[in-house]
Amino acid sequence: MKAVRRPLFWYSLAMWLLSIVIAALLIQLGGLIMSDVPTAGKRIAKSEFVNSTQLEATETEIETLKDALRNNKNDIEDARFLLNSSTLDYQNQRANFENWIKTRSATESSNQNAQVIERVEAIELLKLEERKAQRTVEALEQEAVKTNRALQDLQSQRSQILNDANAPYEKARKFEVLKVFMLRLALTLPLLLISGWMILKKRGSSYWPIYRSFILFSLFAFFVELVPYLPSYGGYVRYIVGILLALLFAHFSIKAMTRYLQNKKNEEKRPETEKRKLIEYETAVKKISDGVCPSCDRQFSAKKPRKGEGQPETNVDFCVHCGFCLFSKCTNCGERENSFYKFCGACGVPSGNEATPADV
Repeated sequence: MKAVRRPLFWYSLAMWLLSIVIAALLIQLGGLIMSDVPTAGKRIAKSEFVNSTQLEATETEIETLKDALRNNKNDIEDARFLLNSSTLDYQNQRANFENWIKTRSATESSNQNAQVIERVEAIELLKLEERKAQRTVEALEQEAVKTNRALQDLQSQRSQILNDANAPYEKARKFEVLKVFMLRLALTLPLLLISGWMILKKRGSSYWPIYRSFILFSLFAFFVELVPYLPSYGGYVRYIVGILLALLFAHFSIKAMTRYLQNKKNEEKRPETEKRKLIEYETAVKKISDGVCPSCDRQFSAKKPRKGEGQPETNVDFCVHCGFCLFSKCTNCGERENSFYKFCGACGVPSGNEATPADV
């Protein structure tokens, strides 16, 4: 059963919404500030560390060779066309000559000897033209091979020029990342320190919802605006920071649990009247309703079996772990009820919180 007043519930919900709204506005404002932090210094680029003079000269030579290769390719295509044409002319002329020789052999005309010499010379001329076209193609292809080799050398030279810029660029980039991180840390660390102070000193304040909004903002600034910018030198920094945060969390968690257990031990030694004063009303009512002792925070069973078979179960009025009175009996009507109720739910008479067991 919930014991929180309805206006208090709605007030708490409204204050949470207000905290979120204020935190969102602070986050937006912080985002505008953080967005200017990386531009505080000039953003570096790899091109700043490249030997521009050598690179431009190499690029010019590469473009020149590429143009030469394109022209060479066109020349090779034209030369191959001429070679094919010369080869075809030679083959046709040779075929005609062979057919003519067969005809001459059949007629055995002596006046055709001069024509034989003339046709052979014409065939030889065509063959020479074919060889000339072939040599032109070969020369152009050889020139293309040389140009390609020179182009590959220049491209390797260009890659080397770019690679030479890697080391100084990486060094400068790491320095820039560290600088940006330190600037963000300088803005975020004070927020975390102020938030820690608020958690320690202002949790009970009436203005806690406002403080809580600032804490939400500082957590967002840490996990979103700072952590992603942690420098990574082979992952060492990120892993070390992660390990330190885990160790800090474990340290404070262990201390908090140890302190909690010690406080519980100390509370169990006190008289019940003192323990009741230390427990908030709403918390006690809710815990007992959920089957948890408000004094020692252990689970309890509301019923226990009677001795002997067939006997009905009896109510449990005291915590079996610490002896704290959980249920009491109304002094007016005898109704069994939560020992923290201020008024009897059956007759409305003030209970007096005497914490007398219900079965008495």
